[in-house]
Amino acid sequence: MKVIKRRNRQMTMERILRAMGDVMAERGTEKAGINAVAERAGVNKVLIYRYFGGWNGLLEAYVQRGFFLSMFNEKFLEAVPEQLASENRSKVWSEYTIQFMREFRARKSSQELVRWEMSHGETELARRLAAFRDDSYKKLVDKLAPHYDFDPLAITSLMVSAVTYMVLMSSQRDQIVGIDLRSDEGWERIEKAVRRIYTGLNLALEREDSKKAEVK
Repeated sequence: MKVIKRRNRQMTMERILRAMGDVMAERGTEKAGINAVAERAGVNKVLIYRYFGGWNGLLEAYVQRGFFLSMFNEKFLEAVPEQLASENRSKVWSEYTIQFMREFRARKSSQELVRWEMSHGETELARRLAAFRDDSYKKLVDKLAPHYDFDPLAITSLMVSAVTYMVLMSSQRDQIVGIDLRSDEGWERIEKAVRRIYTGLNLALEREDSKKAEVK
């Protein structure tokens, strides 16, 4: 009986979190609220307070459980292989960035949440949500980029910021420097550029390894 109750609770929590995504996508995070989420999920709002503690807890759970983007949870990080071979590193890095870009483009609720964070950056909640994502990036870099001579954290922050900006701006303008942001062809060009950047980084790391080996 306890197993069934836990399963029912888990299913209800997931339904609430999915409903929250729908409400944010339709209204924006600023205009979303517990009443609207409860109505969309078909539950009493008392359950939201019981399961999540309120609006702030609901937002944090939305991000931490992978509803914001699938790669922001422990399961994704655990799936990243340990001691990745050098020749595979650039491919994993680029595919991670591309997956992030594709999901972020597809999830209007996630875009709305980032817009909310940008305008409420001084709040404790916005800082906690940003810190959680930053920690996920750092854990990934620790697994994929042991060569810190090239400051992979700075490179990752640059790529993530660029992708975030381009996706958010695609709802406001058609092009950036001649790249069509309203077409699949335009985004395919961006994806190809991402792969080239990380391939170039990997080559640089390999050259650095070769130089160190020669010195020894």
